[in-house]
Parts: sequence; C-alpha cells; structure tokens
Amino acid sequence: MSNQDLQMESWLTVNDVSLHQNIQTPLSFDLTSSLQDATPVQDTISGGLIIGNTQNEAIDANNNVKNALQTYGRFSNEVKESAQVSPIVGLTTILDIARIVSNYNPALPTDQENDETKKARVIAYNQYITKVLQNPLMHLKSNYEKKYTKRTSSWKTAIDEISNLYDGITEKDKEKIKNSLQALAEAASSRSNKANTENIFAQNVIVCNDEEIEFCIYSSSVTMLYSGGKNTVRQVDFTLNETHIRFTKELWSRYSDKVLDKHLALIDDWLLGISTPNSDKTTLACFV
Repeated sequence: MSNQDLQMESWLTVNDVSLHQNIQTPLSFDLTSSLQDATPVQDTISGGLIIGNTQNEAIDANNNVKNALQTYGRFSNEVKESAQVSPIVGLTTILDIARIVSNYNPALPTDQENDETKKARVIAYNQYITKVLQNPLMHLKSNYEKKYTKRTSSWKTAIDEISNLYDGITEKDKEKIKNSLQALAEAASSRSNKANTENIFAQNVIVCNDEEIEFCIYSSSVTMLYSGGKNTVRQVDFTLNETHIRFTKELWSRYSDKVLDKHLALIDDWLLGISTPNSDKTTLACFV
C-alpha cells in the first residue's frame, strides 16, 4: 500500500460523513427583512458553476452515474463502474464530504447572528478549505487576496470595476455579481452614514479542461457607505480571496470505490449544498 493510499484511507476515516448527517440539507430563508431594518446588511450569498471546454463531457459522465443510481441502486456495480470514469463525481463527492464534516453551510443567513456564531461560521469555512486540501487528490495551485477601495459619486463605476477582479468568471456570471452588488448599493443609499456589509461567501467554480479539473473558490466581502447631504459620497471597500485547487483526475479511478463506499454527491447534490436558496422574496441574487 502506497503512502497516498494510506493518506486516502486516513482522510476518509477522519472525515466520516455518517457522523454529520444533520447538516446535509441547506435551510431556506428570507432576506427581505435584513434589507429593511436599521442594522447593517450581512447576508450569505453562495453558488456554484461548472465551466471549461470539457464541461459537457463532465456533465454527461455525471449523468451516467445518475442514471445508474436511479436504475440499479446506490451500491450497485453499475454505479461503481460509471463513477470510476467520472472524475467530476469524484471531485463533487470529496468537496461535499469536506463541507459536511466541517459544518460549513453557506446557505444559512448571517444577518441576525451574534459575534460567536459569526466566528463559528468563519472557522467552519477555513476548516472546509483545510479538509479539501488535506485530501491526497487535491493540490493547492494558488491562493491570494485582492483589495479595492474607491470614493465615487457613482455606484455603477465601482461595481463595474469590482466585477473585473474575478478571474475565470464568464461575462454572464459577472453580470450576476453586478446585480447582487447593485442590490446592496440600493440598500446603502437608503441609509445615510451607515455601513452595509454583504458577505458574498462564496462563488464555487469547477473548471473542466482537457488537461485538468480545477476547483476555485472566490470568497469576498464588500462594505458600502453612503453619506448624503450637500455633497454625496459613496465609498466602497472590497476584499476578494481566490483559492485555486487542482484535482488529480487521473488517479480518481484508483480510489473511487473507497470514496463511494462512504458518500456519493453528484453535481446537483454539490450545487444544493453550496448554493443560497432562491425565493421570490430574495432581494440579493444567487450566483448560480
């Protein structure tokens, strides 16, 4: 047994999802009240994307596993065989295990939490990233932070510039980011001299290309302060953290049976776990 085999067995033992089943299903919530009261806005907006030039092939492979699951059952040979040649399912399963065991649930609101609860959320997020990187099939490529501060008479100028900070995000998805920030700007404008903070926490992106599968997390926070009166001032402070992780897809078939014995998360399951629920009353846009 190789050192990598031992690492995978250890990771699956330490991260036993059967002990954390209580947080697998995200809870829905209503953001409307958080935009109407007099307290700062602190909402969790999170979503996922599958992009890249081989995304269609990855989705087809995922659907093969899904069809086998529906036809033959969870622990059937058909599911195991289709999963072995579906690295995307390997990645989404590992990510979902890390999320569950870390008690990281980005679908929960932060607007009415106390300081201790907010600290716990940050701890859970950091633990989630740590557990992802501890898996022997995951390798950190880069991790960096970008900051942006601007005093302007126009929210639009700041929002356009902020959206350009996101690397690897399509123009279509940048528009979703702009829409969410615009909603926050409108809330800020209604509260002169009050800080309004939204945690865009976070945009999860799986990039499927010919040579590799990459997992990227864009976690960001933005504070907008509006000072009305004779001279209108709009100040924006924005922080974006980017983490890029390579998934060793060529080794997935070696460990697929062991991982699937513990847990299985298809693309839809992964999206459900990391996406803020949409509702007709939700004012801030979900980046899905």
